[in-house]
Amino acid sequence: MQNVTGVRAVSAAAVAAALVFGLRGLVGAVVLLQWDPPEAALLVGTVVGGIGAAVVFVAAMQARDRRALAIGVSTLAFALAWGIPGPIGSVLYVIAQGALIAFGVLTLRSARGVQRAFGWIVAVAAALWFVVDLLAQTGAYLALSQEALGLVLSIPGLLQAVAYFAAAVLVAVPLLEPVGRGLGALWSSAEVR
Repeated sequence: MQNVTGVRAVSAAAVAAALVFGLRGLVGAVVLLQWDPPEAALLVGTVVGGIGAAVVFVAAMQARDRRALAIGVSTLAFALAWGIPGPIGSVLYVIAQGALIAFGVLTLRSARGVQRAFGWIVAVAAALWFVVDLLAQTGAYLALSQEALGLVLSIPGLLQAVAYFAAAVLVAVPLLEPVGRGLGALWSSAEVR
């Protein structure tokens, strides 16, 4: 029983971290559209996500779970990259993207059905996030108009949001299993008239 509770606690921490950094992607896309959230809210969100990421990372290392380790590394690296400017932060940012791609690929290898579809979403969105972000760093978009530039530069944030939100759905499975069993029991006991 304690092991099930531990798995659910780690799953909740992973969901929190993935949701926070998915929201950070949306905020990054929206900031380019002239909306600036309070810095304190971003800091609190990053700290909460970082704590959740650290819990997942430690639990994955102890359990030797490569899939959980990939999401733990991705979210922890993203949390640290936000607080560390310069080249080290840039390297951590790429590590976050690469680990998220690895999480999607590991899910593809081990899951079936809907989970496999979400694994595809994570892997493709994270890979596109990396590529589009890399292209943005080259300055290839400088010839675009101001309006088009804002739209193009919001794409990495949107891809980040899609990848992390899909990852949040995948890591929420241990939390949703009791709900599914309860709904199944209600459905089987219901009388159809």
